[in-house]
Amino acid sequence: MRPSDPITRIEWTLLVSALALLLFATPLVYWWAQDDSPWYLVYVLWLVIIGFTAWLQLRRNRHDV
Repeated sequence: MRPSDPITRIEWTLLVSALALLLFATPLVYWWAQDDSPWYLVYVLWLVIIGFTAWLQLRRNRHDV
């Protein structure tokens, strides 16, 4: 299946959304938001999600040409 297929894009979008929900709306928040965790950890987690999304967009655009 080609990455530019709309269903594949929807699946990747759902995967990224599920990853964000897993990190920010589940009991995992208690794990990474402890008092002894670094203050920038939440920014690193967002950077991972944004980077993964950007990588998917670049990968999709490269195959669309």
